[in-house]
Amino acid sequence: MHRQHNRQMWAPNREMARWMNLINEVRNDEEVVNRVWSPRVDIIEDEHDYRVLADLPGVSKDSIDITLEDGVLTLSGERPAPESKEGECCMSSERAYGKFARRFTVRDNIKADKIHAAFDNGVLTIRLPKVEEAKPRKIQIDAVEG
Repeated sequence: MHRQHNRQMWAPNREMARWMNLINEVRNDEEVVNRVWSPRVDIIEDEHDYRVLADLPGVSKDSIDITLEDGVLTLSGERPAPESKEGECCMSSERAYGKFARRFTVRDNIKADKIHAAFDNGVLTIRLPKVEEAKPRKIQIDAVEG
């Protein structure tokens, strides 16, 4: 008994069209990612301060702005897209580029004039020191003679 296999012949034009569709899908995904990019952030609290740690690889220190206004801490900046070299073709791109902004409501128990930021190995750390809480005080009762 003879079985007939349903084989498709290799068609270069069809293969090229499939690759072009894939490249266009990647470009479309990249456009969406670029429009909604914001850095990942951890917020940590201990007895002395709050710390905001933001992942900002590929962002230069000079392109980062940090402001505190009306109880809102704003972290903004831009990560530029890499320049394409002549003869290069990006087959896939998942990293996001462009402007970003993150906003955080800040409690009123911080020392605004003591906020400090440091940038190391692509991680921005913003330290917001807490004000010293009023410690409970024992009040002595004097005996009244009378």
